[in-house]
Formats: sequence, C-alpha cells, structure tokens
Amino acid sequence: MTFAEALRAAALRGGLSLREEGHPEPLAHLDYGAELRLKQEALKSFAASHGLEKGLGPIVGATQPRGYRATTKRRARYSRQGLALSFAADAALPSGVSESVLDAPAHRALYAFTQAQLSRPGMSALASELNYVIVRGSGAALAIILNLRAFDGRIVGAAKRWAEALQSAGLGVLSAFLYLDPTGSDYYLEARRPVGKLSWKKLFGPEALEVRLDGRRLRFPPTVFSQVNEAMLPTLTATARELLGPLDGRAFVDLYCGYGLFSLCVGGAARSIVGMDSEGPAIEAAQENARHAGLSQARFIAGRVTGEFLAERLRPSDRAESILLDPPRQGTGPGVIETLARRRSDVVVHVFCGTDEMPGELERWRRVGYSLSRATPLDLFPGSANLETLALLKL
Repeated sequence: MTFAEALRAAALRGGLSLREEGHPEPLAHLDYGAELRLKQEALKSFAASHGLEKGLGPIVGATQPRGYRATTKRRARYSRQGLALSFAADAALPSGVSESVLDAPAHRALYAFTQAQLSRPGMSALASELNYVIVRGSGAALAIILNLRAFDGRIVGAAKRWAEALQSAGLGVLSAFLYLDPTGSDYYLEARRPVGKLSWKKLFGPEALEVRLDGRRLRFPPTVFSQVNEAMLPTLTATARELLGPLDGRAFVDLYCGYGLFSLCVGGAARSIVGMDSEGPAIEAAQENARHAGLSQARFIAGRVTGEFLAERLRPSDRAESILLDPPRQGTGPGVIETLARRRSDVVVHVFCGTDEMPGELERWRRVGYSLSRATPLDLFPGSANLETLALLKL
C-alpha cells in the first residue's frame, strides 16, 4: 500500500472526493481540518500495513495550510491560442495560468503578470522558447527564473524588456534570471546544461535568496533546493532539535545538508559539524553561512553522498556523535545506511520527505542493528498527498 492509496481509501470511507491522480493539489479543495484528519487516518492505515505503528506520533499540523509555497513553477506552452503557464494536470489549458490555493499570493500575481507580458506582440521569440517559469521566495523578496530552451540576441532582448516592465510593476521582485535547459527536462533547475556556453544570466537584482530562522541569516543561490514551506521551518528545526537531544560536546554529521539549514540552526552547540551535499553551490553557500554565523567548527564537503564517499571523507567516530540525514525523495544513495551503521553512532535522525520511502529505508536500518525509537510526521506539504517525517533511530 502506498500513502496515496491509503489516502484515497480513507477518503472513500469518509465520503470525501479527491482530485484526479497526478494532480499536484489533490487535497487543497478540502477544509484543512478535514484534510488533516484524512491524512492521520491514512497514515495509520499505511503504518499498519508496513508494521510501522510503534513510535509513530500524530501528524503535526501546518501553521499556514494554504498560500504557503515559497518555491513554485509552471510549465510553459506557447501556441496560436497564446501562452499557457500550467500544471501538468492542466495540459489542455489553451492560455492563461493554472490556479493554485497553495502558492503564495505574490507568486500567483507574478505568474499572471508574466503570462500577460509574454503574450504581447514582439515577445513570441521569448515565449516560444520557454520551458518553465519558476518563482522563489516570500513576501517582498521574490526571485523569478525563466527556464529556456535557447539563448540568442532576440530572446535575451525580449527578456530584458520583460524585466524592465517587471521592475516597474511593484510586485516585490528583487531579482530575475534566465536559465538555459535545451532538453526541456522535468527537472526544472537541475538538468545538465551545455558545458562552455552561457547557461545562467542575471537580468537584475541580488545573486542570492535569503531566509532568517532561529536567529540565523541563511543565503543561497536561486538554483539551490530549499523547503517550499518557509512557515514550517521553525517547526522542522525544533522537531530535529528535540529528536537529536543535546549536542553539547558531540560531533554532528549533517548529510544532504544543502545550504546548511540543520547544520547551522540545529547543530550550533556541537563541538564539530560536518555537512555533505552533492551540490557544489549549496556547499559554497553553507560555508559562507557558517562564516557569517561565526561557527568555526563547521566544515562542508561537496560530493555525491554514497557509502564509499562517506567512508573516505568522514573521520572515525568516537560514538559521541549525532547524525542527521535528509536525502531526496528517492532515498539514500548506495551503501549510505550500511556505512553510517558501522560508525555505531548512538543517535541518528533520518528525515523522510516522502512517506512511501519509509518502509524500505527503515528495514535497511533494522538489518544493520538500528531500530525506530520515535517518528514525528509534519504536514509540511498541506493540500498535497505528502508528509515530511523525522525518524529517530537508536542502536
């Protein structure tokens, strides 16, 4: 049983209707209280079907269940009917913008402005080469990125005209960028781009996004992953802090660390901090964030997180070590869990951004001597069929 299947079964029992499979917001039309009860019932069924009931706590509800997404995107499609900026589920939309109640209101206004501007005469060179429009940030600190199949003089010229209009529109946009992806990949900020060609161009504004959390200022490039629900970041770091316990005098290992969210907002009291991530720009941002915070005990290493890489780059453990790993939705890389288990660290927190990965990954931990002590699910993605769960593992 998948979590989505458990949700649909629970909705059927409760007489609730969900949007079609594949829709990015299958629960967003529900009252949030009903959504949270539905997710709780579905999680209970999912856990029972996989033998995960022990230690699984109730879902911690979202502080801002609608209008929260601080990273959003729309796929672009240009035709004689005009420019459509849509979700995949709205592929039949001839023009206009797919509506969302989960996106921050400022994002929705920015999509509407961009769709209207790029539908104007003289903008077809830009509109016809557009893969995605991506908006990042919250409040009055937004960045917008046009993901394009090609760069040439006509396209860049049209983009500059759009950027000039954008700066005059009063929509809270601090920066705008062009991003080259000739493959049209679904990975809208992660595709391999041509080597030796201009593939990233700033149109205006600062080079970095910024969040402030737990007394820290954290900056990162617009292409680096960050949590879509900034309103829940205090809950996320507080939960990690609670599960890890006191870090004073301990070593802290932060895997898939990104720009240093957990390293800096949770691990500050540790005697040493080591963060690892495959994204070089994220590691550079983490290093700069640590310098700004005055955390001289923190070091960050760029490289694909595999068992072999961990064995090579992590210093031997003295067991006074706490580990947090926050892998992407597809789970940990080859040999990661097995290599970490050989360190015999007495506190491990595994962050799951997809519920369906939990049974397989927890079984791997069980086979190497670790058991689930506690798990705290957070509704980090209200309106969607996902949860973020932090699992405490003990020897």
